[in-house]
Amino acid sequence: MNSKKRVVIVGGKGSGEMAASVFEAMNSVTAEWEIAGFLNDIGKKGESLGKHQILGGTDEIADFVGKEYFIHYTLHCTSKDKFERVEKFNRLGIPLEALASAIHPKACLDPSTRLGCGVLISALAATSVGVEIGNFVHAYPHSYIAHDALVGDFVTLTAHAIVGARVRIGEGAQLGLNSAIREDVRVGQYAVVGMGAVVLDHVADRAVVAGNPAKVLKVK
Repeated sequence: MNSKKRVVIVGGKGSGEMAASVFEAMNSVTAEWEIAGFLNDIGKKGESLGKHQILGGTDEIADFVGKEYFIHYTLHCTSKDKFERVEKFNRLGIPLEALASAIHPKACLDPSTRLGCGVLISALAATSVGVEIGNFVHAYPHSYIAHDALVGDFVTLTAHAIVGARVRIGEGAQLGLNSAIREDVRVGQYAVVGMGAVVLDHVADRAVVAGNPAKVLKVK
């Protein structure tokens, strides 16, 4: 009898495939998960996406939960339409116990790190002591969260994003490639920190900042 837990990844090329690769890497150690396939609204049901098939559209998420599949959600991992994607997913009311997390065996998490549900931690991502990571956070390769930082739900840390000590990252914020957040700074909800930005001051909700030092370009 197959004792593996079945997971459906909500997403497609890019973030969905990256999530699948982390689940596969974790399986090489734990043999815990069976990746059933993807749900997305771009490909057609039955089409292959990498090693796995598209099972249907995002309107079927609740149906798969009802069939006792676990869900891993990735559609919020881009800054485009992020708030709307999060709101749509939240309206489904998926129970937290139905959400699958994956931690790459080459990630380096301090044992004190507190992780939410539906989290993805990629290879070579790392944390220090006292870090709290919310639900649906995706931390991509070489991202780093320093001691006593708090990362809110639905936050995306892209590759090489650095979060300083005691930083507070609000729900839905997006940290771009090679960005750096100074210690003791707050980054607001659904803010976007641009690629290579060096953030020295607090960032307001929905603000888009870029540059070194980072400056506000607009507020969404």
